[in-house]
Amino acid sequence: MLLMEKVAMLTRQNETFALAMIIESKGSTPRHVGKMIVYRDGTIEGTVGGGLAEFYIIEESVKAIQNGQSKIIEYKLNKQAKDGIHMNCGGTLRVFIEIYKSRPELVLVGAGHLSYAMAKLADFLEYPYCIVDDRVSYCTKERFPHATNLFVNEDIGKALLSADLNEKSYAAIATKDRDDVALKTILQFPCAYVGMVASKRKVISIFEKLKSEGVMQEQLEQVHSPIGLEIGSETTEEIAISIIGEIIKASREKKPLKVKQLDR
Repeated sequence: MLLMEKVAMLTRQNETFALAMIIESKGSTPRHVGKMIVYRDGTIEGTVGGGLAEFYIIEESVKAIQNGQSKIIEYKLNKQAKDGIHMNCGGTLRVFIEIYKSRPELVLVGAGHLSYAMAKLADFLEYPYCIVDDRVSYCTKERFPHATNLFVNEDIGKALLSADLNEKSYAAIATKDRDDVALKTILQFPCAYVGMVASKRKVISIFEKLKSEGVMQEQLEQVHSPIGLEIGSETTEEIAISIIGEIIKASREKKPLKVKQLDR
């Protein structure tokens, strides 16, 4: 497979990685052209010339992935030059490190009006999403034609177990009457974000119930509820925007968002 075909495939698979490309070379360098995929763990595909310069480029690519920002770096391949690296080639290399970040994978728990509005926004943003519900009549391909998957079971907990949640999952809970079951199930997985649509009183009630069932306080502290950015939203569409906005912010933050504190 050609390198750029692999880049396209990784993009479709919603992976995070860097593409390091030589954009300028002067004098004697190991290569004048070259591209290299760098993964988060420092493994690579392709090459920009090998040797010490490539080692440093891999190192900078991993840092760029961690920071989530593309960058241009330049190396003097001359151990005698000021700021040069320990090489004898004598030339210079400029390399563009382009970061490909995975998009949030939305898990919309509940197939009602709010999830329908969020799905429309996800379609616009080209975010992959699945729908989870306990009602066959709501969780349909007709209502959610672009969903990657539909998970339906009269036991919504079992439906969520089928969804195979992971560290790229951003879950928003808005069920008809199974928020507690959905939240308890989701907290078993290492999701990047968990939010629940509920009033403060309902949140406190659900949290107390789940703690009595063995859910740890530390797990509940990761839940964003009341959900969404505080933008004074009132309509279903406005609430959907506030939730997607909070998910976007969470996906961009180097550290987890500070969860809103509840007033008791």
